[in-house]
Amino acid sequence: MIRSKSIYDKPHPSDGERVYVDRLWPEGINTRGAAVGKWLQEIAPSYELWRHVYDLEKWEDYRRRYLEELQSAEKKRYLEELRAKGTSGVLTLLFGTSDAARNNATIIKEALECN
Repeated sequence: MIRSKSIYDKPHPSDGERVYVDRLWPEGINTRGAAVGKWLQEIAPSYELWRHVYDLEKWEDYRRRYLEELQSAEKKRYLEELRAKGTSGVLTLLFGTSDAARNNATIIKEALECN
């Protein structure tokens, strides 16, 4: 089972393995307190996409382009790793933005569920 959750939300035992999937580490959060098992920066959007397109006003364009990036050989390898974790137990993808519906984790979750 794959879920997504803000890294600012309190960890819960039902979260299973917690993987942070954003490029930048959130200010004021430490890995122990957030119970982050892994920070998978490699699957985050490219710097160019994040820097020039991440804007909630342009969400659909950002989403589309990030889904395309996730099809690269390098990122597919990490998707497979996450898929395996989600198949064998509960996996919670953590994001660091304030929007629970529009973030990297929801796009990764969508990619994992579609393939």
